[in-house]
Amino acid sequence: MSKKRPGGHPARAGQAQDAAEARRAKAAALRQRELARQRSRRVLLISVTVLVVLALAAVVAVLVARERDEATSTAEGATPPSATAPDGGYLLAGDAAAGAPTLDVWLDYQCPYCAQFEAAAGGALQELAASGQARVVVHTLSFLDQNLGNDSSTRAAEGAAAADAQGRFAEYSEEVFARQPEREGTGYTDEELRAAARAAGVTDLEAWSQAVEEDTYLGYVRRVQESMAEAGVRGTPTVQLTPDGGETRELDSNQLLGADPGAYLREQVARATGTSTGTASP
Repeated sequence: MSKKRPGGHPARAGQAQDAAEARRAKAAALRQRELARQRSRRVLLISVTVLVVLALAAVVAVLVARERDEATSTAEGATPPSATAPDGGYLLAGDAAAGAPTLDVWLDYQCPYCAQFEAAAGGALQELAASGQARVVVHTLSFLDQNLGNDSSTRAAEGAAAADAQGRFAEYSEEVFARQPEREGTGYTDEELRAAARAAGVTDLEAWSQAVEEDTYLGYVRRVQESMAEAGVRGTPTVQLTPDGGETRELDSNQLLGADPGAYLREQVARATGTSTGTASP
């Protein structure tokens, strides 16, 4: 019978134990390296995400600032040279005499009655201004755009401001009204407005077109429109007469669209200055 005891050689057992510990240590090291790689990936992902968010925020900030600047520029805009104020009308050429009243005329380029009034009384308004009998201020409105679903009143009004920059406001207005479409709401084409500017004697048509295309005077056009309610104007054409030092009153719209609105305007101005002949209706 063998007298060997169970178990292996002590040296070999120690080697096996060492090998097992080495394997465990290696596995632990591998796990640590994997964990380190995972942490590195998470840190990299977070860093990239932060950079992307910051980049997007920067882009948004730039776009918002640009839109704000553009909105401010549009809201402010340029004021045409003949305007009496940043939201005021165009002062027709002439040196008003001492004590002369003011006529404020409110028009919309798409208004058929305004076209009728311009054809019948436009010359009288320019005459009253040029002779110094009255201070004549013309306000170009654009509320009919909303009513008619287009932007013709605004574009025509922008064209008026661009024409005024070349000293041709009254002539331009006359030409635009003469080209008013027969059917209300049809609106003006860009070429029709350009043709009106050309016929009005606007010499630098490229500068005129650029001002309209770039909305140079859009802010002014909008400010004039906003002033309508404050002035108590409810429609067009409206003419308000303010005697020197007196109260403003609205002239009779039936007379403005009557047989001889020019004569009616002259008589009302004469009455406001105390020189009336008493031949016209009040």
